[in-house]
Amino acid sequence: DVVISNGAFCLAPDKEKAFAELYRILKPGGRVAVCTTTIRSEKLDKGVHWPICMKMFEPKENMAPICKKVGFVDIIVDDSDDKMSYELPKECEELNPERFSVHVGGGEFEHLEDFDMDELCARVCVVGRKPL
Repeated sequence: DVVISNGAFCLAPDKEKAFAELYRILKPGGRVAVCTTTIRSEKLDKGVHWPICMKMFEPKENMAPICKKVGFVDIIVDDSDDKMSYELPKECEELNPERFSVHVGGGEFEHLEDFDMDELCARVCVVGRKPL
């Protein structure tokens, strides 16, 4: 029995409740793998207009304790590929240059281009197992 989530979990408003629901539906011995975005510090800078998604990111250091609290064991928070930015071949960027900027679609978040998202956020994969 396995539950996999790749990307949308960071938008769950209550991460503990979301992990508890994954725990509830898994059979004993079942495994979970959640790939999600986290923030590296406890709080984002006040006075900055952050997108709602970033306001919902859980601090990375909270992920394992939340999983443990709801009952998971053998918990690993893998941050070995945690960068938010990645290099694509130049020809990909030329196809649609707007696709490669922060929060495309309006000027509301242009100010975020001054921030290093690799310093603020981390992509992680949280894995765990429901005990037998």
